[in-house]
Amino acid sequence: MMLLGIALLIAAGTSWVVLGAVIGHAARRNIPVPSVQALSAAIMLPVSIGVLLIHPDPECAPHVRLLTMLSIFGSGFLNYFVLNLMGKAMKTGPNGIVWAMVQSALIFPFLAGVIFFGVALTAFRLTGLGAILAALACFGLARDNNSTGSDWRRAALCSFLLAGINQNLSNLPSYFPEAAAVGSVSRSLSGQLGTLAAFLLMQGRGLFTPEYRALLRGGAVWRYAGLLAGVNLVSGYFLMYRGFNLVAEAGAGAVSYPVLVSSCMVGFALYSSVVLKEKLRLLPGLGLACALAGLVCISWS
Repeated sequence: MMLLGIALLIAAGTSWVVLGAVIGHAARRNIPVPSVQALSAAIMLPVSIGVLLIHPDPECAPHVRLLTMLSIFGSGFLNYFVLNLMGKAMKTGPNGIVWAMVQSALIFPFLAGVIFFGVALTAFRLTGLGAILAALACFGLARDNNSTGSDWRRAALCSFLLAGINQNLSNLPSYFPEAAAVGSVSRSLSGQLGTLAAFLLMQGRGLFTPEYRALLRGGAVWRYAGLLAGVNLVSGYFLMYRGFNLVAEAGAGAVSYPVLVSSCMVGFALYSSVVLKEKLRLLPGLGLACALAGLVCISWS
C-alpha cells in the first residue's frame, strides 16, 4: 500500500504542473488570479455536494469530522493567498524559480512530522533539509534578465511562507487514523469553501462593480477556472488525499509532501524550459538540483 500511496502522490504532483501553468499564464494576461480561484471552487462545489449525496462518508465521531474539515478549510483559505501571491511573482519573475521556491515549503510539514509526530530525523533527512535551505538561498540570489526589480522575490517568499502553513493544515488529518473516515471528496469540499470564504472576505463590494460583471462575461476567466477545477477535482478526489492516507498508514507520513512536490517540481522545470523557453542559469539550476537532492534525502526511510 505504501507503493500505491507514493504512486498516487507522484501522479498528483505531475497534475499540479497544469495548476502552475494556469496561474502563471492568467497572471501574465492580466486575468485576476483570485477570480480564477473563486470560480474554480464554485465550479467544483456542486460536484462535491452531488458526489457526497450519492456516496456519503462512513460514520465517524462528530469532533473528528469537525476538526478534519476545519483543518482542510484553513488550508483552502490560505491557498487562496498562496496562489494569488504566486501569480504576482510569476507575472514579472521567472516562473520556474518562483514555482520551485513556493514548492520548497514542504520543509514545514516535514519538520512538523519530526517535531510533533515522532518521525525520525536521520542523517539523510538532516542532509535533505540542508540541501533545501541551500536551494532557497540559490533561488533568492539568482538574477534573471527578463524580470524587473525584486517585487517578484518578495511575493514568492510570502507565498512560500504561507504555503508552509497551508501544507501543514492539509496534511495534518492524515496522521490520525480515525480521520480517514472523512473522505477525499469531503476534504476537497471543505477546501473549496475555504477558498471561497477568503475570496469573499477580500473582494467584498468589488464583486458588484461593472468591471467585475464584465470580467464574468468574458470567456478567458472561465477557461482558466475550468482547467483549475479539472486539476483540483482529479487531484483531490482520486490522488492526493488518498495518497496522504496510504503513506501515513505505512508510518511515513512526513514523506508525503516531499514525494508530491518532487514530481511537480521536475515537471514544472521541464514545462518552464520547453514551453516558456526560460533559460536555466547557473544559480537557479544549482538551486533546483539541491531541492531535488533534498527531497530524495528527506524521503529516505
